[in-house]
Amino acid sequence: MTKGSGTISDWRTLVDVLNLSEMMGKSGVGPEVLPICEKAQESLHKAALRFQETKKMGLDGQGIKSIRDLIEYADLQQGSISRSEFEKYIQKTKNYIKSNGDKVVEIE
Repeated sequence: MTKGSGTISDWRTLVDVLNLSEMMGKSGVGPEVLPICEKAQESLHKAALRFQETKKMGLDGQGIKSIRDLIEYADLQQGSISRSEFEKYIQKTKNYIKSNGDKVVEIE
């Protein structure tokens, strides 16, 4: 993703990290991640649009920074709760995505 040679799978993984961190932040686990989530979401959306035009998956400089910050926060969030709690957030995030499918961005 940093060199423009990412895959849709790479993008999907980052979106999953984003969605899970955002859900945890909104639920009170590291809410300071929420502004980072907004920046990461914008960057991933731009990357998806760019991919649809050029068939190259990558992030710009701001996007790389926001994703690195997001991953750092995600690690801190996950480390601050038990495994069973983390699995509950995974399920909660999956359920949210299923019920709000009209707001989900897909790329092909």
